[in-house]
Amino acid sequence: MLLRLETDGAAIVRGFLSRRAYSRIAEIVGNAFAFLDAGGGDAALRENWISVGTLWLTNLEHCVAPKPARELVTLLSRANRRLGSSYLAADICSIRRLTDWHRGLHWHTDYHGGGTAHYDPCFNIWLPLTAVGREQPSIELVRGSHRRMRELPPSETGIFTDEWVAEHFPPTDRIAPELEPRDALIFDHSTLHRTQPLQRETVSRMSIECRVTRHPAYLALEQARSPRMRMMRQLGKLAYFLSWVRRGMPSR
Repeated sequence: MLLRLETDGAAIVRGFLSRRAYSRIAEIVGNAFAFLDAGGGDAALRENWISVGTLWLTNLEHCVAPKPARELVTLLSRANRRLGSSYLAADICSIRRLTDWHRGLHWHTDYHGGGTAHYDPCFNIWLPLTAVGREQPSIELVRGSHRRMRELPPSETGIFTDEWVAEHFPPTDRIAPELEPRDALIFDHSTLHRTQPLQRETVSRMSIECRVTRHPAYLALEQARSPRMRMMRQLGKLAYFLSWVRRGMPSR
């Protein structure tokens, strides 16, 4: 998987989520969607949901109880460890329901159009909660584009036309994988991608976009928050306390 990410800028991982983790994630997401569909949430939350079908992960606790909201973050963080050392950038992770596929047909990169530049190196772990690639649109991407997109001039708008993509990349490099729930499409944030065009009037696709970084500053933060590091800090405090007690005890 890591070699594929390095060479192609993308990797397909079958069964990325365990059945148990997927079942719980789908339940929590379903409850959040039901809350929003019933008219729940403040004006800003609802505007984002109605206009683009997006619920930012940091707003999940406004749709479900705090405990399941934290549980979802934990489940995603555990799954993402398959990438090795990484940090879940929850503030740019989202839960999406696509019902108008015309909105997502612009070619872009997360680096230029998704606000992930300062997280570099960064990856998007795209988790479909519905089967995609046939009846529902998958993600179409250009293999190997992650290297060249760092060298080409960025678009002023953050999006690239079909003509521009055809000029710079051969059509044989495009893929739109068929994925089942529990699968993952992982790609570099400099990989060129878009929603797969389909000859359909309506769609109903649900997915989660997990963005993880390997930036040293965030890895240090993740390490500091790990249970092992917390235990080591507690042991250090205990050792300091015991040494202080011993120094204060009278000699015999």
